[in-house]
Amino acid sequence: MLDTLKWIETINPDKNESELGFNYYGYSIIEKKGAIKLSKLMKAWYLMFSEAPEELILTGWYTWNEDEDPRTAGAYEKLSFSRKEILETLSRLIEFATKVDSGEYIIIYSGI
Repeated sequence: MLDTLKWIETINPDKNESELGFNYYGYSIIEKKGAIKLSKLMKAWYLMFSEAPEELILTGWYTWNEDEDPRTAGAYEKLSFSRKEILETLSRLIEFATKVDSGEYIIIYSGI
C-alpha cells in the first residue's frame, strides 16, 4: 500500500515544492490534483479490501535484531486489522478527497 501513496501529488510546505508522496516526518498538503488521485486509489483499495476476510492479515516490514544476521534470523511482521475498520477509514478518506476535489478544501498531513 505504501508504494501507491508515492503516486499522489502533494506540496511540501517547508520547501514550497510539489512532490510525489508524503513527507514522512513533516507536513504535506493535498490540493485538488492530488485529491483526484487519492480518491481513485482509496476507491481501488476499498474494492479490494471489501473482498477480504473479516480479520485482515497483512505483511509488514522485514525485521530482525541488530545482533543477528538478517538473512537467517529476520522475519516479516504480520499485521492484523478488522475489515470493517479498514473500510470505514477508506470511506472517510474518499469523502475527504471528494471535498478537496471541489476546490474549496485541502488536506494537511502532519507526518508520523
